Amino acid sequence: MELNIQIYSLIVSLVFGMLFYFLLDLFNKFNKKLKLIFKIVFSILFVLLMAIGYFGILLYINNGCIHIYFLLSIVVGYLIVYLITKKWFTYKKKNNKL
Repeated sequence: MELNIQIYSLIVSLVFGMLFYFLLDLFNKFNKKLKLIFKIVFSILFVLLMAIGYFGILLYINNGCIHIYFLLSIVVGYLIVYLITKKWFTYKKKNNKL
C-alpha cells in the first residue's frame, strides 16, 4: 500500500473515531429510555452498522485493508473528543462558603 493512501486512511480513521464518540453519545441518550431487550438489540445493531460503515469506508479508500494502527487511530480520535468535551463542556460547582 502506498504511503499517501496509508496517511489518508489514518486521517479518516481518526475522524471516524471522533464521529463515533458523538454518535455513541447520541445513541446512549436515545437508548436510556428503552427496555432492556430493546437496549441489547439496538446496541448490537449500532455496533454492526458502525463496523460495516468503517469497513465500507476503508473498502473505498484502500480496498478494505485494515491495519492495527488504523484501529488505534480510531481509539485516539475517540479519546481526543472525550478529553476535549470532558475539559471544556463540564461545569464544576463552586463552593459558596462564607
